[in-house]
Amino acid sequence: MKRVKALLVAGGLLIVAGGIGWQVWLKDQVAYAQVATAYGAKMVCSCLHVAERPMESCMTDFTVDVSQVRFSDNGRMTHASVLGGLVSSKAKYEPGLGCTLVK
Repeated sequence: MKRVKALLVAGGLLIVAGGIGWQVWLKDQVAYAQVATAYGAKMVCSCLHVAERPMESCMTDFTVDVSQVRFSDNGRMTHASVLGGLVSSKAKYEPGLGCTLVK
């Protein structure tokens, strides 16, 4: 019985520690990743399709390190993702309108 109580207490402490870790560090990192992918997808889409520049040239436009963000483009849709695709954004090019974020 003591063993079960000890396991329950240890499990509860792990849940509390995980919640604190989420609130203090991970929550902000996920929010930053969402903003970074959305901004990156829109900027790269505009660079590729509106300015008609190559991907390598588009990467020089960023003033912050975006080496962790993976960009890909297929036709009119530009994808940006981080954390192995857990956080991602897409931007679509429409001729005459430019690039907009899509869900």
